Amino acid sequence: MRILFTTWSPSAHLFPMVPLAWAFRAAGHDVLVAVPSECAPAVGAAGLTAVAVGATAPPATPPAMGGAGARALLRGWPADWPLRLGELDEKRRRFMASLVERQVGIADDMVPGLLDVARAWRPDLIVADASTYAGTVVSQVLGVPLAAHLWGCAAVLRLELGGASPPMGGPLPCYRDLFERHGADPAHTPFGWIDPCPPMLQLPTPELRMPVRHVPYSGPGELPTGLLRAPARPRVCVTWEAGARPAGGPGADPDPLLAAAGLLAAEGLDVMLALGPAQRAALTRLPDEVGATDASVAHLLLPTCAAVVHQGSGGTAMTAAAAGVPQLVVSPRPEQLLTGERLRAVGAGLHLPGADLAQDSEAAVRVRDTALELLAGPAREAAAALRDEVRSLPAPSRTAASLLELAARAHPR
Repeated sequence: MRILFTTWSPSAHLFPMVPLAWAFRAAGHDVLVAVPSECAPAVGAAGLTAVAVGATAPPATPPAMGGAGARALLRGWPADWPLRLGELDEKRRRFMASLVERQVGIADDMVPGLLDVARAWRPDLIVADASTYAGTVVSQVLGVPLAAHLWGCAAVLRLELGGASPPMGGPLPCYRDLFERHGADPAHTPFGWIDPCPPMLQLPTPELRMPVRHVPYSGPGELPTGLLRAPARPRVCVTWEAGARPAGGPGADPDPLLAAAGLLAAEGLDVMLALGPAQRAALTRLPDEVGATDASVAHLLLPTCAAVVHQGSGGTAMTAAAAGVPQLVVSPRPEQLLTGERLRAVGAGLHLPGADLAQDSEAAVRVRDTALELLAGPAREAAAALRDEVRSLPAPSRTAASLLELAARAHPR
């Protein structure tokens, strides 16, 4: 059979889909990955075949996230905000709508090329990243079964429906207009959501979740042999989202995670930064006694760690969960806040909202102290339970077979 994968992001949204794409290929199916041109090299590096649809994708973080106004907007979100959207004020609802508008713009750029590819190749199934609306449009226009792929978020976010299902007043106007421009029905939805988030961390949803075990993939890399040995001192990994760059150059504002890494090393801990190539290049110097390695090998580094400090991205949170490592999340945005709060709720981690640390001269000290609290507390047992739950989820090979069965039932031919 022919399986067409599609996403707009070269890291946070492509990487979680790669093991499932491998599973389809290993089972003998044809796989094609349709992405904006900027994403094509990442697809090739994963051993998959890319086809470019659309122009360069935007950066992972919207420009509107900067500034004092944005920091104020990001304070005070409910810990389970996807279940309490009616309690959000107008500014916060508008912020969520702006994220949908951004994704609609990406979809508008991708749809023509994706339609051309799908018409020529005639896939039997489309697997679209859940924020890649172009996949939903093409599925509806051509009548191809569609499954949405999540990335480790605790909730099935239906932001295009006002953030809830059933929708709060129907699809947002920009989302409805996207479909109508291409002669598609905006009521069309995937038959299921492929979800690597373990049940312990999930928030309830009416959508059909199709569990899949998180198999870590963060791109090609090289592991220093010394990191395979157990460290003599407790090791803490500090890492950032793929699109974030820790501020460490001359004249830059101090990054609280980077500064906290130095403070933790001063406490006698073995501290290792896990960095992407651009992040490593942006650092003119590392804090004293702090090491660094490629973020692509985090799945091998984390089992040697007593804790990980990160920004709450789905990939890092799921990789740490699979390794059974307690997590400290310093969240920059609402989705990452949700991850931190879910880890805190099940006892497998602690959480510091990043907006609360902004312009705090003691931010790095707060991060250090919270990390030390995590190391001294009982989170290791809860993190081990989370690891066992991740291991109990079906492997991508089993999920791939289930997807084909469900697709045949949802769209009989």
